[in-house]
Amino acid sequence: MDAPEALREFLSYVVANLIDHPQQATIAIGTNVNGAVSYRVQLAQEDVRHVIGKNGMTISAIRSLLNTAAAKHGIKISLKVGSAREEDAEAAAAPNDEAGMTNAE
Repeated sequence: MDAPEALREFLSYVVANLIDHPQQATIAIGTNVNGAVSYRVQLAQEDVRHVIGKNGMTISAIRSLLNTAAAKHGIKISLKVGSAREEDAEAAAAPNDEAGMTNAE
């Protein structure tokens, strides 16, 4: 298993243990324009708040853990969390917004 996929599995484990609807969670892996591995976590709308946490503390801790693990493998990462509803609204507003992303899922 390569490093980005191992980090995806770790992220999946952490997120699944924080939310009420893990069966609705998806994690897409891509590469952004500056070469960082990009993780997009899509959740049920009511689960987003559990992953973000109060004042963003939970997502900050998750990012810190992922960045530390990624640094051991010499890679950089980015992490975005949202709901399916937010993703649909973003796609409708800016259909070419993800030109720099490639989906590797």
